[in-house]
Formats: sequence, C-alpha cells, structure tokens
Amino acid sequence: MKNILITIVTMAVAFGITFYVLSNFHKQNDELDFLPEETTALNSGTQSSEDSSDQNEDDTNSSSDDSNTITSNSDMFPNVDTILAGSDEWETYFKDNINLSSDFIPLDTDGEEIEKGDFLSDLTSGNFAPIKLLSGDQMYQLYPIDDIKDKGLLSNIKNKADIAYSYFSKESTKLPEFNFEDINGNRYSSASTNGKIIIITCWHINSKPSIKEFPKLNRLYDKYEAYEDVIFLSLAFDKSDKLLQFLTKNEFRYPVVANQKSYMDDEIEAKQYPTHLIIDEDGNIEKMVSSVTQLEAALQKIAEPDLTKFNDGGM
Repeated sequence: MKNILITIVTMAVAFGITFYVLSNFHKQNDELDFLPEETTALNSGTQSSEDSSDQNEDDTNSSSDDSNTITSNSDMFPNVDTILAGSDEWETYFKDNINLSSDFIPLDTDGEEIEKGDFLSDLTSGNFAPIKLLSGDQMYQLYPIDDIKDKGLLSNIKNKADIAYSYFSKESTKLPEFNFEDINGNRYSSASTNGKIIIITCWHINSKPSIKEFPKLNRLYDKYEAYEDVIFLSLAFDKSDKLLQFLTKNEFRYPVVANQKSYMDDEIEAKQYPTHLIIDEDGNIEKMVSSVTQLEAALQKIAEPDLTKFNDGGM
C-alpha cells in the first residue's frame, strides 16, 4: 500500500513539473512569435515611411525639374503670338532682332543645332519663321507657321528667307569679272583691284531704302577710306547724266559706276536694293547682305582685322 502511495505521489509531482515546463515553453514561444511580428511590422512601417518620404522627395524633385524645364523653355521664347500678329509687327521684330547674315547659332524645331545652310534652306519653304531665343547667345530657332493665314505676312517671311539663303550661297564664290569706269572717269577692274578689299553697294535712284542709307554709308567711307588697301565702289542702274544730277542734291561719297543693272541682276544676282558685298583680297565674295546695318556688323567682325593688318603694314 505504501509503495502504491509513493508511486502516485511521484507521478503527480512529475505531471505537475511537466505541466509547468510545457506551460512556460508555450508562453515563451508565444512571446517569441509575437515580438518578431511586431518588430517586422514596425520595421516595415518605418521602411515604408522612409520609402514614401524618398518617393515624395523624388516626386518633388521631378516635379521641380519638370517645372524648371517648362519655365526655362517658356522663358527662352519671346511672345511669338505678338510677333506674328501681322506684317508690321513682324517687320519691326525682324529689323530689331534678326540678322540672317550674322554668325548666329541655328536651331531646328526641336532646339537642336543644325548647319546654317540647312536652317536658311528650311526657311525658304515658307513653313517657318526665325525666332531669336531670349538667351545670352545669338540663337535663332525655326518656328512652325503652318496655322498663319495672313498671306502678306507669309510672303514677307519667305521673301526675307529667300534673299538670305541666296546671299549666303554666294559666300566664298568668285566675284564675276568686271571692268568698270565710274562717272568721274576712274577705272576699276578685277586685275587692278587684286589683293585689295572691295566694299560694293548696289543701288539705283528710285530705291528709297538705298538713298536712306547714304548718311551711314558715308560714315563707313570716312572710317575706312584712309586704308590704302580698301576700295569703295557703288553700282547703279541709272545713266551717268541722271546720276550726276541726282548726286548734286544727295551726297554719296562712294565712287559711282553707271549702267550696271545687267551686271547686278545677272552676274551678282542681287535680289533687292540696296545690296552690299565685301570682297576679299583674292576676289571672293566674303559677305553679301541687304542692309547697311548688316554691312557694318560684317565689317566689324570680318574685315577690320584684315584692315588693321593692311594699315600696319602699309602706312
């Protein structure tokens, strides 16, 4: 009997110990399972918050960059609608801002730089206008004008493009052979002017824009005529007697050669009057332009270094 009691007590104690151990084991496991989930959730939440913050920052930066790009592009263009509102507005804008004979940076419709010849050729299609970008550099971009219905405006734009492309194409070509005598009996020929810079103006009595340029052309003559290797010439449509009479009332200091309509139209291929040419020492057309303003700019950039060299060596 005694042995049975001892056995029962032993079994009860063992059961109690086992129950206690198992209870604590499950409790610890429950705690261990919970903590990683909570930690994972917290870490996940933290990471999600950080990712969200990074994403928001990226979105903000992206939005800022896009905004800056749009603003930048917008700021690069003047008010094109106003510029292309009509022929008068375009004429004023072109006169004040565009010089197609200058060394501008030519851009296509996407803002990519292209060759000047390609730019001017595209302009002659009549589908684009040259717009000067608002930047430190002199950049002109092709601007589509397909939706413009004003035929006068379209004709104006295309005419300027045709002249600019034609004159650009003449650069670096030989000036056609000549043998002139001016209205005062002085002779000029391709041979006698070889090795000299020649500044030529093409005009006629009935060309009001030509006559309007006389004062500025006279100042250019005064500025450069002291250089012994520079020759000024002007070619006119008109006969000698009419020119002599006209020039008694209109001062023009260039030597004037009469009866040169055929040479100007067929040989030089002048498209409008006035037209100005700079001929280099080898008899090549260095620049061909359609206004005294363009001539002045070209002389300052191209010819003056040569003129200074001539002056230093010859005077």
